[in-house]
Amino acid sequence: MAQSTTDLHRPAAPGTGVRLMALLNEFTNGLDEWPDALWQLDEAALGEVVGGMLRITARAENVAALATADALSRGTVANSTATGAPAWVARQAAGVEPAVVRRVGSVGVDCADSANQVVVEALATGSASVPVAAAALRQVPLILPQLPTADRDDLLSRYLSLSDYGARTLRELTTRILGEYAPQQLVRDEERQQDCESVFWADLPSGLTRFVAELSGGHAAVVKRALRALCAPSPETPTAPQGSPTSTSEDPAVLLETGSSAPERDMRTPAKRRADALVRLVDTAAGVLDGTSPRPVGEFGGTAKILVTMDYATLYEGLQKAGRLGQHTSDNTELAPTYLPGIGRTTDGEHLDAGTLRRMACDADLIPVVLGTDSEPLDVGRAKRLFTGGLRTAIIHRDQHCTFPGCDRPPDWCDAHHVRPWWAGGETTLTNAALLCARHHTIVHRDLLTATVTPTGVTWDLTPGLMPTRPGHRPAA
Repeated sequence: MAQSTTDLHRPAAPGTGVRLMALLNEFTNGLDEWPDALWQLDEAALGEVVGGMLRITARAENVAALATADALSRGTVANSTATGAPAWVARQAAGVEPAVVRRVGSVGVDCADSANQVVVEALATGSASVPVAAAALRQVPLILPQLPTADRDDLLSRYLSLSDYGARTLRELTTRILGEYAPQQLVRDEERQQDCESVFWADLPSGLTRFVAELSGGHAAVVKRALRALCAPSPETPTAPQGSPTSTSEDPAVLLETGSSAPERDMRTPAKRRADALVRLVDTAAGVLDGTSPRPVGEFGGTAKILVTMDYATLYEGLQKAGRLGQHTSDNTELAPTYLPGIGRTTDGEHLDAGTLRRMACDADLIPVVLGTDSEPLDVGRAKRLFTGGLRTAIIHRDQHCTFPGCDRPPDWCDAHHVRPWWAGGETTLTNAALLCARHHTIVHRDLLTATVTPTGVTWDLTPGLMPTRPGHRPAA
């Protein structure tokens, strides 16, 4: 039975609805004046406008979903000519992104169900957003069958509490739970996805060709890893005249360390860089397959890096149960599939089940990382054919992306920065390294920033001037 959101909260004082409608109309009309008034604001005020408008957008989406639930409970939607809540919402919000309309309508339907009071409360208080609520309502039914003693409302509350981390985190949490309690389901899901894979292309009127690929999670991880490894911006380093001893290009990280002139920006768009990476991969693979080119090494050396992350106790127990530690049984289980609990995490953040990892191990570089009690790498395997060492792999595992506050650029776009410069006695070790993208690597050297590094993370101190400077050298711009 549909419920009204007013059934769950103390009704507002008489006249509140009329007052709020007047404020809504005033605010909506005032939005048209904002663009022409921005020039009057100082830099701090501009930041407040950006933050305030985005917070209002998120909060307003919550209210819209709750209002949709009320419209359903009153019969407003049923008495209209709309085919359902999303269509009714679309009529009220002409010009709004269709994905937002569908999301608000779908969550509104769920909020009208008395079984989802936890979701209504979270949206009403602002402790969860509509995208996270939608993700929680999709993910919890997937794991409930695997956790028969769990309470649905408790699981929903736990998922909604992760609102600050976004909907993707909720999906990853589901994968990790299934990997622990129902690894066979993840294997079946991957196999079903592989059966539905497709690639097709179409010639466009412009002369271009559009390629469309629908791949399983495991196969997509391999493709995305390969493309991301080659699509990072490639700044051009200024070169000296021909014959000069400095005419060869230098590593941008070295230029930053020495304070030399910065390389020129790569002006290609992200989409163009990905297209170039795809063509480069295909050209290289074609040369290897037809025998005209040797198998490459270095940046082409691996099809994917998979970090299989688990604590030592879990790894030992899993191997023992699978009979991989010298145990022998009389049962003939060699032909039966083995589903080990656990999840693998690629350097791009993709979570893959153990079955997919075993299949990929034949073609990809599998890098095991065994963790201690504080999640610090105890041992990092070396992948064959890769022009990277175990130390960089450990740094990638720990940092996962650029470590500068607020940045999430992937590891392949990052340099491993010496927090204490090597010329000042800094060692090339895990606890003196931090991943930094090109932009923030430049800023760190420009502002002479330093950080505190532990085996489990990097914390930047944004106070300028704390990094040691080489005598006689100016900071890099």
